[in-house]
Amino acid sequence: MENDYKLLFIKNKLQQIKSAVMYTSNSNVTRLPNDVVEFESVDDEGLLWFSAHIPREWDKSYELHFPTKLIFYRKGVDYYVEINGTAVVVNKQDVINGNGHAYGGKLLLKMVPYYIEYTETRKKEIGFKKLKGQVYDIFMNTLGLSTRAANQPRLAE
Repeated sequence: MENDYKLLFIKNKLQQIKSAVMYTSNSNVTRLPNDVVEFESVDDEGLLWFSAHIPREWDKSYELHFPTKLIFYRKGVDYYVEINGTAVVVNKQDVINGNGHAYGGKLLLKMVPYYIEYTETRKKEIGFKKLKGQVYDIFMNTLGLSTRAANQPRLAE
């Protein structure tokens, strides 16, 4: 049950960002190039589905099963998600046979995630906002002390 909540949490966060940078990390000389990919879905088994661009010149020696890292980040969103795992090209027959029009001319990939890291990036307040917050805190603390002092008798020290 706990994993369902975690899976739903990650799914919602990825749907908000919608795109990632894919880094392939296999040691083969002819590997798929790094690419900006689009998030499709997360299924009930925890597999991550996404689409990538088909390279201009498809090389038949490309590995169709490879380790990869996805970094989901969007400007203005105060978090990012990094996912490491193994990706598999699902529509490999269409791509190998030269039918590039299947799935909108994109590679459809599924990924078994091994490691998911969610990181929040809260922005620090600087300048006027920080000064305004400090003045407000000082004012409230002073007001709180004077109100308490007027209502309560002062103890001799």
